[in-house]
Amino acid sequence: MDQTPVRKPDAPGRVLGLAVFALGVALLLFVFYVAYAELTGNAMAQVARPPQAGPDMGAALTLVLKAIFLFLLGYLASGIAGRGIGLYQAARGEPAE
Repeated sequence: MDQTPVRKPDAPGRVLGLAVFALGVALLLFVFYVAYAELTGNAMAQVARPPQAGPDMGAALTLVLKAIFLFLLGYLASGIAGRGIGLYQAARGEPAE
């Protein structure tokens, strides 16, 4: 017979888990907004403009660095949202998968 102890739900833990999840979702929305603003703003126009004396590697490098930075921010934001869900599940007393 399995004698696994039953954990009771933890109300403050649930609230904290939902708050961390909401923070992660808010950060994801911020990253999507910044990416949209960059793509519709002046950055793409600078790269798409025909060069007069050759390619502008500074603008291309800036665009690549911004893309990498936005990817890292999105990755971190999704990790924060995932931790919030993990906290919420732990506070509910559900076993971890």
